[in-house]
Amino acid sequence: MRRLAPFALLAALGSVSLTGCATTPGMTETPRVAPAFIAMAASTDLFEIESSRLALQRSRDPMNRMHAELMIRDHTNTSAQLRAAAASAGFGVPTQMRPMHRDMLDALARSATFDATYRAQQVTSHRQALALMERYARRGDVPQLRGVAAATAPVVRGHLDHIVRM
Repeated sequence: MRRLAPFALLAALGSVSLTGCATTPGMTETPRVAPAFIAMAASTDLFEIESSRLALQRSRDPMNRMHAELMIRDHTNTSAQLRAAAASAGFGVPTQMRPMHRDMLDALARSATFDATYRAQQVTSHRQALALMERYARRGDVPQLRGVAAATAPVVRGHLDHIVRM
């Protein structure tokens, strides 16, 4: 909690949100400070895992099912890497999705066109995750987490390429 105090001051001054993200209008949130990066990366992984578990239950499309299995395997791995790096840097990792990801998961669960919704959300989520990983790898404030972001970016890019080709 002590580490967030400087960010609250910056938020009060209007240059950074409480999540530590740039607040330039129209920009995707891509934090450069560890607590915000960890929260977003953890939420992304949780969304990928949970939406893919749902896909294994509901999808009739063999390509979606294959993609879902890949997502569960790879994002379980990236989550473990994030937890290890965060712990070594003295940070915890949230175990709940951010509202944006929770809303996407809820929409997926209610979707009458499940397979199309799953694919569209996978594209959206992986584009956001790729921007997050690439930016933090270049400009993040904690070396251990920059390393995780740099190692995760090619995995996420591969997932994005895979879902777009399907």
